[in-house]
Amino acid sequence: MAKSKGIRRKSRSALTKKVRDKGRLPLSRLLTSYEEGEKVVINIDPGIHKAMPHKRYQGKVATIVGQRGKAYVMEIPQRKTVKTIITTAHHIRKHKDA
Repeated sequence: MAKSKGIRRKSRSALTKKVRDKGRLPLSRLLTSYEEGEKVVINIDPGIHKAMPHKRYQGKVATIVGQRGKAYVMEIPQRKTVKTIITTAHHIRKHKDA
């Protein structure tokens, strides 16, 4: 059998929910508004496939740059470059230290 090259390969533990966390998201997480310059943690919700960032960004801290409709534009510094990620509120949470 040929090797899988999908976007979710090798993500069995990273993109699974705990048994007690399964089901719909709480509304408080969706109704949270984020301001520009605010720090957020990318926490991918595997139950929502729309606007899901790549698994390599799971757990990374990003800075909100702007908003496009319901989605947020974020920047993540990586060595010499800055990556831009666009995702919805399903996949981000406020950073505790900020």
